[in-house]
Amino acid sequence: MTLARAGRAGLVLLAIESATVEVGAALWGEDGLLATASERPGRQHAERLHPLIAEVLDVAGLRPEALGALAVDRGPGLFTGLRVGIAAAKAIAFGLGLPLYGLNSTAVLRAAAGERPGGVVAVVDLRRGEVAWSAGTGLERGSPEALAVALAAMAAPLVLVGDGAIRHGAELVERLVAAGCAAPEIAGDELAAPPVDVLARVGFAAAERGEGGDPFALEPAYLREADVRINWTTRHDEARRAVQA
Repeated sequence: MTLARAGRAGLVLLAIESATVEVGAALWGEDGLLATASERPGRQHAERLHPLIAEVLDVAGLRPEALGALAVDRGPGLFTGLRVGIAAAKAIAFGLGLPLYGLNSTAVLRAAAGERPGGVVAVVDLRRGEVAWSAGTGLERGSPEALAVALAAMAAPLVLVGDGAIRHGAELVERLVAAGCAAPEIAGDELAAPPVDVLARVGFAAAERGEGGDPFALEPAYLREADVRINWTTRHDEARRAVQA
């Protein structure tokens, strides 16, 4: 897609983050970060995202028409959070005729962690005892036990980032040590969620390269169904079994 330009300031990209526990917005231009705002509002992703977008535009002294591209976290992550962020990003992209770049939450987490001896594994909590993870070679999904097996096979002193690493860190360390592997380092709360400023930086680089950007083609990386669908299916199956009995 053709990139719109914001006059003398050049390309300005709006990044939207709402895939996991953090909601945020950031603006990135040719001179770097222009404005950023983020919160961890519990379940109020929808209520807080648009005020944060308005806040960063106000701080930077820009109107939406000054934007040249958008980036959004496409997951994996929380079902509702992903829907909120992607819906907002697509609405703005369609409304202003802008390219939209989707980045995986695990890729943003790994970029935020930087280079570490042995490597970085991003772990995102999917709830219901499941996590998604990436060591940079694709996305995997499974139980913390399955993740521990995958980490043991890497045979390196690893750093784990993301809310899944924090939530299941003690279990992962215990399993790996019991298997005779080095205990991984569990990154702190600052890397529990993909930082929106890093999302903006990586998205800006993709926009400058002109890679993709078609908002029609952007799909969320849910990896599993929503909790409400899982609950409905479970109850439906239980009721069917009761009738058959």
